[in-house]
Amino acid sequence: MRLLTEAAWVAGSAVVAGLGVALVDVGKTGQVTWAVAVVFLAFGCCLAGLVAAVRRWAPGASSFLLWPTALLVALGLVLIYRINPMEAPIQVWWIVAGVVAAIGILLTLRWGVERLMPVGYWLAAGGLGLIVLPFVPRLLGGESESPHGLWLTVGWGNVNFMVQPFGLGAVLLAVGLAGIHSRWALESVSNRGAGRLVANRDLLVVGAVWVTTLPLLWATGDLTAWAVLVVLSATIAYAATGDSRAVWTGLSLLGIGFVIGLTSSRMRETLQVWLDPFSAGDAGAGLKESLLALGSGHLSGSGLGMGEPELVPRATSDWILAALGEELGLAGTVAVIVLYGLVTAAGVGVSIGSRDLFSKVAAAALSFLLCLMFLSAAGGLQRLLPPTDLGLPFLAYGGIPLLAGWLAMALLVRISHEEQGPL
Repeated sequence: MRLLTEAAWVAGSAVVAGLGVALVDVGKTGQVTWAVAVVFLAFGCCLAGLVAAVRRWAPGASSFLLWPTALLVALGLVLIYRINPMEAPIQVWWIVAGVVAAIGILLTLRWGVERLMPVGYWLAAGGLGLIVLPFVPRLLGGESESPHGLWLTVGWGNVNFMVQPFGLGAVLLAVGLAGIHSRWALESVSNRGAGRLVANRDLLVVGAVWVTTLPLLWATGDLTAWAVLVVLSATIAYAATGDSRAVWTGLSLLGIGFVIGLTSSRMRETLQVWLDPFSAGDAGAGLKESLLALGSGHLSGSGLGMGEPELVPRATSDWILAALGEELGLAGTVAVIVLYGLVTAAGVGVSIGSRDLFSKVAAAALSFLLCLMFLSAAGGLQRLLPPTDLGLPFLAYGGIPLLAGWLAMALLVRISHEEQGPL
């Protein structure tokens, strides 16, 4: 029965991708092109390979992790093909790369995810390095080539392309912090006479993340993305130790960082766009057009290929939810919310059922991170939060956010399998 279920979600996700591309073709040109078959076969083969790897190295994993993820990736590919057909083939290759990376994680960690705990320091440092990479040139006095805060322009010969390492850095940071705090929590059990510095080192880690990422406010003005990192670090510390001081420390540092960030012109510009995007000029163009697109979507949307999502700046990446809301309406937006909710709920369930402390904390951290990234993007789009350039895992265009999502999912799948292992 499990094999039939997995085959059904693979085929269903591939059908969603192929059918979506067909609807886009009909809506735009009135005829179906060869792209339908290419997307269907490529997407189906990728997911079939992933299912085979899961059955080989993580057969006990929860099935509620993979099929919502597959549907989100399929829907994102359809939207990217609708908005910019030139980016769709690149996204297909990134999907292949993400699936290969996920299979590599399952293969490498087939003897247990606890192998990651000793390298927690390196993972956390590498994650912070990726996060701060785009805005380092501005802090050194130079102008960034990219006008968008979290994006980094990379040259390859005569071609320049943009990458967003934030998502991958956040995943590495989450796993690294889970390893650090879990290791210290286990050591504290046998070292009850530790000094004050040792007893408070979890709080010091939260402060270290805050200090390292605080310059992000001056360089990018992206208050929401920065808040995600601070909240994530405090939550991981609390999950590993149960010490409520970690939560209060995180909230206090958020308030202090907000006050300090007001000295940055970029952050003040972000707040101005948030409060009144229609009078913010070019800076508020993305949020303004996104609100208009959502407003024109109504309940069922204009239909794939029938709207004008290309009017939204960066509609395939930062504001892809606006494009989805215009052409699929409130119904499509709610469906995406439900899919992200299922992924988060499944991850939290894996965390609750895990018997190993590191696995429990890592699963909770990854699930919470995916939830925070979605809430940040959706909240910024609806003006519930300051607008952010944070790319959505699984849905948005760009290899790094997609790769980060697949890596997080592979880790959750492996932890879920170990949860079903022998006592």
